[in-house]
Amino acid sequence: MYSVVTGITSTPESCDVVIIGARLAGASAAAHMARAGLDVVALDRSSFPSDQLSTHLLFPDGINEIRRMGALPGILSHNPTRSPWMQLVVNHGRPDESRILERWRPAGPIDYCLCVPRILQDVELVNAARAAGADVRERHRLVEVLWRGGRACGVRYADRDGNQFDLMAKLVIGADGRRSSVAAQVGAFAPYRASRNGRALVFRYGDDPQFGTQAGQTIHQWRDEDSMAFLFPSTPAGRMLMLFMGPAQEAAEASKDPEGYWDRKLAVHPGMAERCRGAENLSGLRATGDTTSYFRASSGPGWVLIGDAGHFKDPVIGQGQRDALWSGRRLAEMLGTRLGSSWEIDQATREWEHERDRECLHAYHFGNIETQVRTVPPVLSGAIRRSGRKGLQRPDFTDVFGRARSITEVLTGPRIVAGTASALRHNTAELLSAQGVRDLLMDVRTQFELRRQTKSTDFRCTRDVFGSDNADPTPPAPVRPVARAANDAATPNTETAPPSHAQATATAEIGV
Repeated sequence: MYSVVTGITSTPESCDVVIIGARLAGASAAAHMARAGLDVVALDRSSFPSDQLSTHLLFPDGINEIRRMGALPGILSHNPTRSPWMQLVVNHGRPDESRILERWRPAGPIDYCLCVPRILQDVELVNAARAAGADVRERHRLVEVLWRGGRACGVRYADRDGNQFDLMAKLVIGADGRRSSVAAQVGAFAPYRASRNGRALVFRYGDDPQFGTQAGQTIHQWRDEDSMAFLFPSTPAGRMLMLFMGPAQEAAEASKDPEGYWDRKLAVHPGMAERCRGAENLSGLRATGDTTSYFRASSGPGWVLIGDAGHFKDPVIGQGQRDALWSGRRLAEMLGTRLGSSWEIDQATREWEHERDRECLHAYHFGNIETQVRTVPPVLSGAIRRSGRKGLQRPDFTDVFGRARSITEVLTGPRIVAGTASALRHNTAELLSAQGVRDLLMDVRTQFELRRQTKSTDFRCTRDVFGSDNADPTPPAPVRPVARAANDAATPNTETAPPSHAQATATAEIGV
């Protein structure tokens, strides 16, 4: 093959699957596919270990995914704190306070959470992929996707010295995150569904003053006024992550006046202030206010997008890592050895995308609802109060975060009615006010529409859910624009011309 960049004629490399991105989704796919006997090459522009902005909390099901790909021993070697409990407190210290303390429902053999900084975690995922037989190449970046006969047939990449080479593959997998270059190259970057985030994410680390106690092994969440606070025991044992999620504009405030912001938020959340009082060795603050949720068309002729490259949900619910790991594993399982023909590959990736949507849609809506800047609905507070009074500590509300049950399976009709009754006893005037009645009716409508949509089998559904899909989303910009002009797609039989967005979408829609 002749390289238009280097001007050198050479025989290109080839493999079964090339993956762009080797963090959560990419490493998971690489490990499972290599273990199944496929020839897998994964390219990542970073070197490992390296950091990534993330809340990096893994619930039991996410840790079980890490176990299944073979990375758990490496993760545990960093001595993370295992957290088998979650405590949720609403309106701390007020007369209408409600709280629960629950254990996690086991996922396989795992019944605890972990919070491992990405600079420690991701290198272990890469190590597991390599141990399974995948060829993971660091500091290698995508230049462009290659095309033949209207389908992706490989990639052109640059190595760490800038030399460019072609790598042919039966399937090109984009696992390169929210600003996916693969998505831009295949014409699928613009989401077909998106929702604006309402909350910022601001966090720091510190030494845990309650390390060694039950509180030091508990995932904490406080909801006061219209703000949320979280505390996760972290890694190595004795460290903790403290996180605030207030209105999106707070990211700029935290960057401008970090310590002033932190003190103000501790005053809003007295439970958090009490829990972390005496913490030492504090890190600087990290913040972002740009977390728009979306679904992209994620499969097409010879290509597929996994992890954040294809779908992203608001980090307020902490589900992104689990779903990225899941997406890589399930693609490997559904692809299996179906690499005999282009039709089989494309059928498998389309089936995977449809399953991905069914798996993630309820969590997408859960995140959209949670990211809205509002006080905790009295009905939800009432339901939590009723559950907390039983004092059983068994899994219940934790199932929503642990993905053992969906939000509609936890907030059932009878529970909403009971929560309303409890709210009436504690917030009669507020709930029976004109605004209270309107809010209640809106929440009921949201739950009704959520149930209807999550039962739907529609593919790439774009129908909004009232109270979930938030207007004016701002999806991230691609790392760089598509390398070729749109009119180049008029000659799809060349080696490097990508399809237009319309062509890619239309082709994927008919299930090729």
